[in-house]
Amino acid sequence: MADKFPTQLFGAFLMFFVLQPFVIKSLEFESVQNLEGAQKGDVVNGLNQIKKYLHSYGYYHHDTEDTFDDRFDDSLESALKAYQDYLGIDVTGKIDSDTIKGVLTPRCGVPDHLVSNYSFPGGKYKWTKSSLSWSVQNSVNVFTPDEITPALTAAFKSWADVSPLKFAKAGKGTKGDITIGFFPRDHGDGNPFKAGEFAHAYLPEDGRLHYNANWGWTFDPTAKGEKRKVDVQSIGVHEIGHTLGLGHSDDKSAVMYPYFAPGIKKRDLTDDDKKGIKALYPK
Repeated sequence: MADKFPTQLFGAFLMFFVLQPFVIKSLEFESVQNLEGAQKGDVVNGLNQIKKYLHSYGYYHHDTEDTFDDRFDDSLESALKAYQDYLGIDVTGKIDSDTIKGVLTPRCGVPDHLVSNYSFPGGKYKWTKSSLSWSVQNSVNVFTPDEITPALTAAFKSWADVSPLKFAKAGKGTKGDITIGFFPRDHGDGNPFKAGEFAHAYLPEDGRLHYNANWGWTFDPTAKGEKRKVDVQSIGVHEIGHTLGLGHSDDKSAVMYPYFAPGIKKRDLTDDDKKGIKALYPK
């Protein structure tokens, strides 16, 4: 991670978009479904998991996860209200079924920063040059670089078409400004994938974009037999947005909205996405 933007400020940039019900089945969240109805003043086993989740994505403000307990305090109530407002569900400050569904739905690992529409996490971080190269460096053999090149080329083109930026694949054996690969859960960058995270990426001028190799990936999620898999190009468009400096949007139609689901395509930039990249890189 670049020194000017410490890892702990934004975590791993991961895209998970909620466009259809899809629930994470993981021991990490085994107790979350038992928390329905919990409210301020309660002490319930498993509330620490909710605190960790909300802390990871920018809602529950606390110095360290080591001291998270199972007390439903004022800070948790405030964090839940902000989270519920972001999701567009009833703002109750309690743990209800819609809140649990949100927690159990695949999403991006980038914190949401609690802003409307497009955002710039931690301030405006951008590339100081307009011509960028990219390369594929797989540590897990999900696809070969040649197999994934068309999808990534199209994903980069989405941003090039609406900005002054230009992208080109680096020559064989050459490391690009933006490096892409498929990796296992713990892959040495200090940000192991959490349950439900599809991918993550880092702000300029770091350039790393990591797909979670543990998901089923596809180039066409609408094809027969592929509907439970995740669209490589859709996730690529979102994550490239992070590598260029964009944060998440609360516009559910935007590519930069943090929730996603297998079986869909979400490749086309919306007006909100375009406004964001143009504000960051004006022509």
